[in-house]
Amino acid sequence: MIQAHLAATVEAYGSTLPVFVHTIDHPDGLVLVDTGMIDSLPELDEEWGPTPHLLPDEIVDRVALVINTHLHFDHCGGNRRFPGVPIHVQALELADARSEEDYTVPAWIDFAGATYAEHDGEAEVLPGVRLLPTPGHTRGHQSVLVETDEGPQLLGGDVAYSFRELGEGATEGQQRVLDLAVPTWLAHVERPHVPRRS
Repeated sequence: MIQAHLAATVEAYGSTLPVFVHTIDHPDGLVLVDTGMIDSLPELDEEWGPTPHLLPDEIVDRVALVINTHLHFDHCGGNRRFPGVPIHVQALELADARSEEDYTVPAWIDFAGATYAEHDGEAEVLPGVRLLPTPGHTRGHQSVLVETDEGPQLLGGDVAYSFRELGEGATEGQQRVLDLAVPTWLAHVERPHVPRRS
């Protein structure tokens, strides 16, 4: 079962956007896709006006592994709550986050106990939980294809900010998601939809 959890809000494009993270209730343990934010910094406050929303401890305590769709601050700011827990990310994404100026908050990436599992392309991290590269928002952006009792569903992160944008298919990642034609969850939309080309 997949559930969305409000993990932050940010001010962007003239409005307040929710930032949802997702849990996958898997027989091998709870999987958390993206971690939202647990605090902010003055430079983020000035540009993005974020408001962190902490995940409850009862969720955090059950997390067996974390998957980051990408490493922008509003998707990895809670990684620090998971020292020693495997954090699955595309190797390209981690390299960019560590080397590009103003990409993210470096201290939120390389914190004490950070345990990254780096992938180069598709990978099955648990039975029925598969990483799919969906570049566009970032070069190393990935989505998560989950086999559920209702059929496959996709956790798309920031492959698009909205289903309208996704329908345009402007990036390689968006094209891949549209080709899958399965219920898709986005980081800034609470409920899933099957995306359609516009």
